[in-house]
Amino acid sequence: MRKYKDLLKPYLRNILNILRYENSMTQKEMAHFFYISTRSYCDLEGGKYSLSAVSLIILLAYLPNDVMVQVVREFFNLILDEQDKEDD
Repeated sequence: MRKYKDLLKPYLRNILNILRYENSMTQKEMAHFFYISTRSYCDLEGGKYSLSAVSLIILLAYLPNDVMVQVVREFFNLILDEQDKEDD
């Protein structure tokens, strides 16, 4: 399961960056959105940490349904690709 967590961190970091820039939000505003400190949010974007389960649910609930499904499916496809690499 750890290897998938290592895939999730950069994947979600990219999603956060896209979301922030598309909505013209500062890191401070994003931190407020996730109910975390600005420093914690900066660490998320910097790849030091990954989203907590609660923050992930907040993110997914914010996204339009079609985008939410796309985000989840794209990550699942990353997992499948990783499994295919292991099988080869």
